[in-house]
Formats: sequence, C-alpha cells, structure tokens
Amino acid sequence: MSRFFFGMLTGAVLMYGSMHYHLVRGEEGFFLVPKISNNLQDVYVDIREYTLDDWNEHKPLAAAIMKSNQAELLSDSTLTGFRENVHSLVDGLFSK
Repeated sequence: MSRFFFGMLTGAVLMYGSMHYHLVRGEEGFFLVPKISNNLQDVYVDIREYTLDDWNEHKPLAAAIMKSNQAELLSDSTLTGFRENVHSLVDGLFSK
C-alpha cells in the first residue's frame, strides 16, 4: 500500500511541475522557467537550434523566459540561428 501512495505522490509532484514550469535546454544547460499560464504545453523545450520562426510559434515560452529574467536564453539561440543564416548566404554568394 505504501508503494501505491508513493506512486500517487510522485505523479502529483510531476504533474504539478509540468503544469507550472517549462524545462528549457539551452547552450548553458537546463533551466526551469515558470509558465505564464498553467497548461501542459511546452513542458520540455530544446532551444539550442531555435530560429526566429520557432520563437514566433512559441510566443508564450518566449514571454515566460522574458518574465523570469532569463533573456540570455533567447539571445543565444536566435543569434546562433542568425549567424548560420548569414554564413549560408555568404557561402552561397561566394561559392559560384
């Protein structure tokens, strides 16, 4: 019976965490970001390869990151994507 209650308690803690926090993986590691609205959207997000279009699709995540004063997570991933786009553009121009 104690295993059952331990399983119930573990499930409740995991559900609470997934409803109230984003687990974000960035270049520097993993971060817990409090959600703006309580739902099961974007529980785990790997933002290392995010582009500006990806951030446009995940506006609540971007707003939660800004609200939690972890804006460096946004700039790292978008700057990396921007650099890759510029490099591919330059390579395309000068490879001919």
